Amino acid sequence: MKKRKIKSSRADIAFDVIKWSFLLLFVILVIFPVMNVISLAFSKGQYNSKISFFPVWEGLTTDNFSWLFKNDNFLSAIKNSLLFTIVATVGSNVLMAMAAYPLSKEDCPFRGVVMIFFIITMLFSAGIVPAFIWLRVLNLYNSIWSLIFLSLNNVFNMLLYKTNFEGIPAEIEEAAMMDGASSVTLFFRIVIPMTLPIIASCVFFMIVSTWNSYGSAIIFISDTKQMPLAQFLYRLVASTEQSKDPYLITNRQNVNAATIVVSVIPILCVYPFIMNYMKSGLTIGSVKG
Repeated sequence: MKKRKIKSSRADIAFDVIKWSFLLLFVILVIFPVMNVISLAFSKGQYNSKISFFPVWEGLTTDNFSWLFKNDNFLSAIKNSLLFTIVATVGSNVLMAMAAYPLSKEDCPFRGVVMIFFIITMLFSAGIVPAFIWLRVLNLYNSIWSLIFLSLNNVFNMLLYKTNFEGIPAEIEEAAMMDGASSVTLFFRIVIPMTLPIIASCVFFMIVSTWNSYGSAIIFISDTKQMPLAQFLYRLVASTEQSKDPYLITNRQNVNAATIVVSVIPILCVYPFIMNYMKSGLTIGSVKG
């Protein structure tokens, strides 16, 4: 039997046309700037006036990327960003998950008071001066470890973990405890494997925020050997007009574009692997009953 198609009304057709038109416009607005940056990254400076969204073939080159990878500060920035992203992501998620687990239990002592303290730190900041003094006392100022230390507390992720842990049936944990599982075994071998989607979501949020972070780095890091990649890009864009490097003077926009392309690649590589987990992880705990 042939499936009967539901005939769309004129209003439905008009809505679909408007919907797809806006979607196409949005795609164009997103893709064209990206194509322009990629075109600049693979072109020479003297051809920039001819570039729209595709590189000029007579000026096609990879010299901008060669200049970057020969720059010691750029290589140091990549290493610092990798260290910052990996350590902060792992450390923050472990700490926030361990903080969220007891808070997800109704019999946790002083649960409400502790939650208030967490929420206060999320809504209000003590300011830059106390953080500066704190990092000075800990001897972390002007080091990539200062950014790692400041990034460990992420209350938003902790709330996501807490909501997810509350959705785990109590019977599963009770059965594991009856079989002799300790609290540590219960958490790492029972609870964590059941929460992989929310872990993937929180990990991705941390990777994006730490890899692209430059605000705190500008304040707390001045050593060129300690700055992350985002700060290196910020300084490169801000200082190339005063640079004495002849190649940089001629190809300033192109080197900036090449740096942007390189900085985006790690995020693009990570996203596909955890996208499926993120889809389910963001909706876990949203419906009760």
